[in-house]
Order: sequence, then C-alpha cells, then structure tokens
Amino acid sequence: MITRDAWGIPHVTGGSVLEVAHEQGRATAQDRAWQLEVERRRSEGTCAEVFGTTALEWDLLARRVQLVDLARRAYDALEPASRAFVDAYVDGANDVLDRPWRPWTPLGVFAVQHLLFSRFPSKLWQHHVASVLGDRAAEALELLRTEGLPGGSNAVAADGALTASGLPIVAGDPHRVIEAPGCYAQVRLTCTDPDDAFDVAGLTFAGVPGVQHFGHAGDVAWGVTNAVADDEDICAEELQRHRGAVVARGRGGWEPVVRRVELVRVRTGDDTWDAQPVEVLVTSRGPVVTGGPGQPDTFSLRTPAGVLDDLGFDALLPLLRSRSAADVTTAFDRWVSPVDNLLVADTSGHVEHRVVGRVPLRADGGWTGWVEDQPRRTGPLLVSANDRATAGFSRIGDDFAAPHRAHRLAEVVADLAASAPLTPEALGAALADDRQVAGEALLSLAARLADLSPAATALRDRLLAWDRRMATDSVEAALFASVRAGVVEAFATAPALAGVDSSPFGELYAPWFDLRGRLRIALPALLAAEKPFGVDPLQALAAALEEVAVQPDPAPWGDAHVVVPLTPEQQLGLPAPDGHAPPWPAVAGDDDCVLATRALGGTGACVHGPVARWVWDLAGDSRWVVPLGASGDPASPHHHDQQAAWAAGRTIPLEDR
Repeated sequence: MITRDAWGIPHVTGGSVLEVAHEQGRATAQDRAWQLEVERRRSEGTCAEVFGTTALEWDLLARRVQLVDLARRAYDALEPASRAFVDAYVDGANDVLDRPWRPWTPLGVFAVQHLLFSRFPSKLWQHHVASVLGDRAAEALELLRTEGLPGGSNAVAADGALTASGLPIVAGDPHRVIEAPGCYAQVRLTCTDPDDAFDVAGLTFAGVPGVQHFGHAGDVAWGVTNAVADDEDICAEELQRHRGAVVARGRGGWEPVVRRVELVRVRTGDDTWDAQPVEVLVTSRGPVVTGGPGQPDTFSLRTPAGVLDDLGFDALLPLLRSRSAADVTTAFDRWVSPVDNLLVADTSGHVEHRVVGRVPLRADGGWTGWVEDQPRRTGPLLVSANDRATAGFSRIGDDFAAPHRAHRLAEVVADLAASAPLTPEALGAALADDRQVAGEALLSLAARLADLSPAATALRDRLLAWDRRMATDSVEAALFASVRAGVVEAFATAPALAGVDSSPFGELYAPWFDLRGRLRIALPALLAAEKPFGVDPLQALAAALEEVAVQPDPAPWGDAHVVVPLTPEQQLGLPAPDGHAPPWPAVAGDDDCVLATRALGGTGACVHGPVARWVWDLAGDSRWVVPLGASGDPASPHHHDQQAAWAAGRTIPLEDR
C-alpha cells in the first residue's frame, strides 16, 4: 500500500519485506518515471540515443567502464534474499514504467551515482599537472591539495546529554550537483510482518531499493559523509594492436586485452541516428577509461567494486532490520564504495563515527588486501565534514577537505549546546550556517596591507568590519567574493601554471580541471606561502582591492548567488524543456561555509550544494528537506513545494515518526 503525506512523500506499507520492495518500486516510478528512464540510460550508456551528441561523452565512458557488466556481475553475486529484494523492487517499478527495467538495473543506477563521485577524475588531473609542470608538479599539487572535486557534506551526532529530549540526534546534509528532480528521494518503509517488522524513514537514490546512506529506524539512526579515501587507482597502460588483437605491456611482457566493439546510437534528428563505435578494452588491471592502442594518456581504472564484483547491496536488508548502532555498523561491514564516514546513534545512548567501505592495501603496484583497522571514535559530539577527523585517517588516504567546515560546525553546535539543550530544529539550522570561515586568511592578510589608495583602504576596512556571513542580502559578501576572484585570477594567470587549466580528457572531466575552482579552495594555503607560483600574495591582494574599490558596489550576494537545479537535459548540455525549469531561489553560503553552496566561477549561479538536509531525533521529532520536492513531475503540486524551506536553510517535519 502507498499513502502520501502533506508533502507528497510516499509511505510504503507491506505485509512482507518483498511487498514493501515491490510497492517502493511502484511509488518511485509513479513519482519519477522520467528520472528513472534517464538513470537507466545513464547506466547502459544510451543517453545519446535520446539527447544527441551532447550525451555522447557520458555514453562512451559508461560503455568503457562497463557499468552494465559490473551491475550484472554484482547482481549475480548477491545473497538470495538480497536478490529477491531487488527483484521485487524492479517488478514494482515495471508495473508503471513504459520501458521495463532489467533485474540488475538498480545496481547500475547506484554505480552511476558514484562513477564520477570518486577519486579517479582527480587522479587524472594530478597526472595532467605532473605532465605539464614536470619537476615543479609536486610543489604545485601540495599547494593545491583539496579533496578532489570540492565536496561539502556535513554530519553531526550529539549525545543525549546535550539534547532537550535526553536522547541522541544525528543530522547532516550531503552535497552534490543539485539536480531536478533531486537524486535523493524521501521515503518511509513499513513492514507489518510480525516476524520481520520494521519502520524506516530515510533518503534513497531514486531507482535503488531500501534506504542506503541516511535512515531512521526508530531506535537507531544513521547518516554518512564521503570519507575521501584513496580507494581507486588509475593505471598507466601501454596498448598495441597485434594480429587483430590488442595487447598491454605488463610486468612479464605483453599480455592479452579483453576487447569488444559496441555501437552507441547518437540521435541526429527526430527519427534518425548515427552509430558511433566504441572499443571496450579491459586489461588485467581494469577497464580502459581513457586513450587506447598507441595513444598517450591511456589509463585503466581499478575499483573495489570492480575487483570484488560487489556494489554493497547486501547491506540494504540488514539496514532496514537494524535496531541498534551495532546492527547498523554490522550491516555496513558489507559496504564497498564509496568509502564513507558513518555517524550512528541509538536510544541506548551509543554515539559513534566510523569509516566504512573497502580501502585497498597496496604493494608493488598491486592490491594485496583491504584496510581492516579503519578509523572510529565515540564521544558526546561528533562532527564529520570530509575532513581528516583523526590521525588514523592516514590509513585511508592523504587528501582530505580542509578542516574549516568541521571546526565551524563543531563550534556552532557547541555554542548552541552551551546556551540551551539541543533541539532538532536548532541542529538543522546549524547545517545552514553561512559564515565564511576560510576567508579569514584573506582578511587577515588584508589587515597587513599599507600604501593602499583611499578607496582601497576604505574597502579593506569595510571588509574587516564585515560579519563574515555570506548572507543573501549582504553587499559585503559580494565584495569579498569579487576581491577573492581577483586574487585567484592573479594565481590562475601566473606563467608557472600555464597549460594546467584545461582537460585533455574531454569536457566530461572539466569540473575536476577547473584551476580557478581549485585555487579558490586552496587560497588559505596559497596566501600563507612564500610567492607561490611566482605570485606575491600581498601584491595580488592589493591589486584586487584597488580594482574592486573603483567599481560601483555590486548587488547583494543573493542577486547572483541563485540555485539552478539542473534537469537531465541541462546536465547533458541541452536547455531544459519548456515548463520544466524549476525556480531559482537566492541561497546563502559559499565554498568554505558549512552551507557549502558553490557557485560557478565563485560568484554566479550555484549548481552544487546540499541535496538533502536531515535531522534524525531518536525522541521522535525528526525533520528533513530536499531541493525541489517529492515529485519529478513539473505539473505536480509537490514538484518544488520544499524548495523555499530548503533554500532558506530550514527543514520540514518528518510526519508520523
């Protein structure tokens, strides 16, 4: 049975776990049929058949990395109960969809969500920097160290000693590209089987059964942030054609490469297509994702999921059946990727943060096993923001987010708890904190400047007096962003970085090759360095202040800093269909705020930010919100009825919990 609350959020009830899965599939297809069609095509590499040449790059990558093959292998390897659960979900979706899904399609959809939400595009960028800068690359990469494509996710767990109810609260907000419809769907799943009863509310990827990353099961609640672990490798390959076959150079000489040619249909008109061949190659190290025989920059990709033929779906049923923090952590023992920071709490008062997923042990260029002693900690207040939370994180990687967001979120929550016991609404509001914390480095440097013009001095003093909030009505926030952009430009145009700001691997990887974006994130480190890339930070800042000072005041931050949720068409380079473009509200925040709403170029339209905000109160007063709303239909009253609350940093009640 499917019922819906006042926000159109489905409550799925079934007499058995398989009936719940069936009805969840049916509810998702009712709400998001077009989104499911697009996600299926993304997993199969058939988007260009509908969207034309703008989608070809994605299709070629999906074919080369063999998303369907991985999904089928992982499906075949599922435990029987997990396979039946997925089958029931697909059967329910197929009751509604015009184009039926295959049994393994949910696994392919899950793989799509994480293919580029991973480290390998940044490793391609690092290789590019090394090839362009040569001996100077190591210093440059150290200065530009970030967590890859900038993240922004936050999570916090507070012990009952800090809360008004006396029971723990877990809250967070995953940050991704903001899509229309959103990638996460709100759902409540209730099984009335007395021998297998559960009642779980949470967020699920549209097209994936159960509740994965964020769930509240009554006595226990959990959520994640990306741990930014070093869990994937790109392997440089030397490929040649030999007697009609392809071979790769290995340690012992030339090795055979598994090869096949697939045809990608590319739409050229209303009823016309071209066929684009793609050579799919797999070496002993993994599928080849760039280059080919005789080509430079040829790399294969090795991932835990590909090595294990496992996408972690055997964790889904145990998560639904969890009653304690121990149950949740045991379920996540089956997790594979991405490697996550899991924050979990239960009504017994247990509050824990641990890293989950597979991180390889490496030796002699190969993988020899998995990191077993992954970081974990307990405490009354735990915060995770893609940062190196403890020294033990060195066991899983070396390239984490700067600690600014984590420190600021911990400070905000601690201040709240010191003044009054924490409530779910207050903790949700803390996730929308818009104070520009990393910008302190730029402002501290500005305070040291002398010999500025009167206009630049006045601007400098105005910024030093600013409250540091990237609020929508703040002119000073817009001025700060303009000055910062000028400093970033001084570094970006430095001769020492010539040739770095481009992607040799195509536009699909362009976000990871955005030099100005990386410079903006790394600015505190650059400003503290001694003439990085030959640029004097004091001189660059003085020039930026002088330039901005002679211009009229910009409009308030929110006039340009508006959220633009991207439809599938827009993500693939096409305009949104008439009537499908959702509202574009102003939004606070910035790159380095807890509310990490990132704008294109640092000052314009925002396409990356929190794709959900959730607060799981183990006393029962839980809250959540998503961009837009529960429905994928632009004509539905629930297509964007949560948008205003989300943009304002608020949450809505989770009904009947």
